[in-house]
Amino acid sequence: MEVTVADPSSEDLERLLELQATDHRVRKVEHILDDLPEQQELAASRERVAELSRLHADLRVELERATAEQRQLERETDVLIERRDAERVRLYDGSVTNARELKSVEAEVDATVRRIEEHEDSMLAVMERLDELEQRSADLLAQADAEATRVSELEVALDESAKEWLAELGELRVIRDRQAGEIAPELRQRYEQAAERGGGTGIGRLDGNACTACRIEMSYADVGELYAGPPLTTCPQCRRLLVVDE
Repeated sequence: MEVTVADPSSEDLERLLELQATDHRVRKVEHILDDLPEQQELAASRERVAELSRLHADLRVELERATAEQRQLERETDVLIERRDAERVRLYDGSVTNARELKSVEAEVDATVRRIEEHEDSMLAVMERLDELEQRSADLLAQADAEATRVSELEVALDESAKEWLAELGELRVIRDRQAGEIAPELRQRYEQAAERGGGTGIGRLDGNACTACRIEMSYADVGELYAGPPLTTCPQCRRLLVVDE
């Protein structure tokens, strides 16, 4: 059976197990903090604020395009009006005397009037769309303001709800630092590496015929071999460090 750590003292083993217990409690408190109802609501509310911001930005792009379209139509309409007025002057100032040319001017005036009417209809449609977009923009801003207020309220509620847990977490981290400092660097490094591989659990204790870290039962032969070996070895099932009491 593979031995990964030289024989430490019984005090070293207890310190490792105490460190593991503290790490378990740290993870539990962190999990509680992550799962607080206020935390979940706050995350959802912040996402809603971000989504409203994205929607409003997209809407502003639509507004800019519609505004540009309106200005283009206005410029084109002004040009058409100038053309219509100029052709009407030619029609009535006597400068055109040829009948065929007069009919051509009349036709040009009529065509220009129709185009002006089409542009005016288009401008009306664009203005209606602009009004709708402006209203939607105002609605989105109102929703965003309301959601931002909700975020502020949830932050206050979360701070209050998390106060005791954060205090405990701070105390646990102080304790953890002290405990880790009392363990020899090489031994602590082996534990940290095993914990990283083992999803946060780096050490267990042999309890009957099972490792407390993985709870997998072993054969009597394996257990006998473990008892015959050093007090700190490696679990043959989960490869975490394993304390074997005499």
